[in-house]
Amino acid sequence: MQNVWGHWVARVDGMIHPEAASDPFLAPLHRSFLLSCFVSGAAALVVLPLHLALAGPPQAATLLALAWMLSQWPLALYLSQSGALSKAAGLSASLFAVFVAGVCAVTGGALSFALAWLLVPPMEAALAASRRTALAVTGLCGALVLALMFVPLPVLPASGFAGLATPFATLAALLYVGLLSLRIALDRSLAQKVVRATEERRLQISQSVSDIYCELGPDGGLKVIGGPVKDVLGHLPVESGEDWLFPRLHVADRPLYLTCLSEARLSSATRTFEARLRVGANRPGEAGQADYRRLEVQLRAGRQNSLASANGAALLLTLRPLDPIEPSAGKTAGSATDGSARADRISRDMLETAGVEASQALSDILAQSERLERLGRDSSDPVLKLAVQSLRQNGERGLASLTAALELVPTDSSPGEPEITGVDVETCLVQCIDMVARVAERRGVALEMETGQDSPLVAADRKLLRQALCFLLVDMVETSEPGAVLSMGVNLGAGNADYVFSVKNRQSSLCWSAEAAATVLGVSRVLLERMGGSLTVQTILGQGESVTVTLPLRTQAQQSAGRTGEVLRVEQLARSA
Repeated sequence: MQNVWGHWVARVDGMIHPEAASDPFLAPLHRSFLLSCFVSGAAALVVLPLHLALAGPPQAATLLALAWMLSQWPLALYLSQSGALSKAAGLSASLFAVFVAGVCAVTGGALSFALAWLLVPPMEAALAASRRTALAVTGLCGALVLALMFVPLPVLPASGFAGLATPFATLAALLYVGLLSLRIALDRSLAQKVVRATEERRLQISQSVSDIYCELGPDGGLKVIGGPVKDVLGHLPVESGEDWLFPRLHVADRPLYLTCLSEARLSSATRTFEARLRVGANRPGEAGQADYRRLEVQLRAGRQNSLASANGAALLLTLRPLDPIEPSAGKTAGSATDGSARADRISRDMLETAGVEASQALSDILAQSERLERLGRDSSDPVLKLAVQSLRQNGERGLASLTAALELVPTDSSPGEPEITGVDVETCLVQCIDMVARVAERRGVALEMETGQDSPLVAADRKLLRQALCFLLVDMVETSEPGAVLSMGVNLGAGNADYVFSVKNRQSSLCWSAEAAATVLGVSRVLLERMGGSLTVQTILGQGESVTVTLPLRTQAQQSAGRTGEVLRVEQLARSA
């Protein structure tokens, strides 16, 4: 029996229209409609001979029922040839309404036992998934009920069931409506499965591509079609139907975006340009750091259809990241590794620079030593004194440079408590600028520091502060374009001193962004926070971003405590001597 049923199902599948045969949603609906039509017609061919043999000639209502059952075969043929499921379902519901009205006409009109069956065709029309079809069938049923009410017809009770015809007819109508409801529920369940499978396939495709594809409607609404939105943008756009892209574009890139958008709409030509897009979950206008990512934006005409031609063609917008994107699962670990690697590289560069200076200083020391040996130890020549003095100066300079560079090497041991003393930040900056000078010269970046202002002492750890400032300066130099000028200024406040580091470049229209330097800025921020300082990134419209280092000023109590400590250390040294 199962093989026979499978054989007939295979034959029915062969009659499905080619356009619906490969559709995972339409194919089951076509199959169920064709099977119901064939079963109904076959049942009529079986019932008619049995009725003639057992009950004699059928009545008018029975003939109408058999005729309706046989009429399902032409509907199946129409569906197989056209593939129009909605029209076939609408014709089937209309034909059923006419059949019920005919039965009512021969069995009493408005008082017929079959009048309740006119509630069934609108339910069957719901299978068409068309509001126009449902309204048309409902209107047809209403017109038939009105016709049965105003046309006088004789009441002819059903033979053999004079008192039970109406209850039986109502029960049969309930069973039929229940079957239709079950079929509608199965169709909805099938639709949910197909949508879920389609969404899973779309997510798999989105994970395997690097571009974001969006549909830009004529009204400006932007809908995401696919792509790694979370990895590239850092958030999932929830404003479905709104233009969430334009507010996140950099202010300097918005005119170019509007120009290319207008050209793409008017000429249907493809436009490609680069832009900076604000990423992250923070919305434009909110307080916080503005992170921008360079993207390649492409605008081209989408597929034309009847709705698009009536309301205006939609555009296909593609966002392609120009910078490598790390996987979101290991983003935190990747950022920490990247920051550590860059800090190690900066330390090696600083050590290389310090090694060059130390070798020059040692060369001078060796030359002066040879000269000192030639003149003799007992000579009172003033040249000898100059040589000794030069020897001492070069030695001190080499030692200081080497010591400062070695302080930049990160230690593997756990950090101890910082030694907070009074530190002259201007002196630390001068030392750091001397060490960064070679890197800046190689990159073509100029370094400027405001002088002439009495910079007070700050409460900080000298070693940690020098590390943080060197990391900050080197990374800002490396992330700046050639021809840029890195300026350093100070703003004194109540109990704090703000040291502002900003980059200006007249040769380029692009402003410096802290996105490329975020990892090393995090290393400097940690060092500053260990000694009570802070590092913030501020955005100024039209001027780009600047880094502000805030350090607490050394109070009078700290100065007194420092002097007391120095006196105690002197007394201890005196006692030990």
